[in-house]
Amino acid sequence: MKKVMGELAPMMRGEAPYDVAAAQKGAATIMAHAGGNMVKLFPEEAIPATSYAVPALWERWNDFSDLADLLASQAFGLAMAVPNGLTAPRPASPLHDMGTMDGMADMSGMADTDALPSQELTVAQLMGVEPTADARASATVLPEERDNGVLDYTAMAAPAAFEMVSQTCAACHSKFRRGS
Repeated sequence: MKKVMGELAPMMRGEAPYDVAAAQKGAATIMAHAGGNMVKLFPEEAIPATSYAVPALWERWNDFSDLADLLASQAFGLAMAVPNGLTAPRPASPLHDMGTMDGMADMSGMADTDALPSQELTVAQLMGVEPTADARASATVLPEERDNGVLDYTAMAAPAAFEMVSQTCAACHSKFRRGS
């Protein structure tokens, strides 16, 4: 997987040409090596002399297994995001097709007051300096919850999904691997 991650990283940073087929192949490779397939690579008992794995892997087996499953889920998400390329698709907007300011001459009745936030916002929140209660709540979504349907990978830029995969790899390596 190190090779695949190394091949995908420059593409996801925009430093190499974006190749949908190569990115899909990379996501498929990560999926094939994650989850239960990753867990099966480790024997039931620690063999520290011949492994990069640290004893904590066996001591915290459920944590390791959860990270392996999360990686599989996120790799699937990456495969779903790959067709979007380096930028996420723009959501449909009623103003998107207006073309010129002429189409905005009569905006009366267009405001959906039911969709406005029910909370009163401070100036700092309106300027984006301080998070709103909604933003604070959405920032607390756990990885397990994100992968249980909260995130829509099909509306995500491929680099965002790749970053999630990278962070899961880094978390696993920092807890359960020695060396490089």
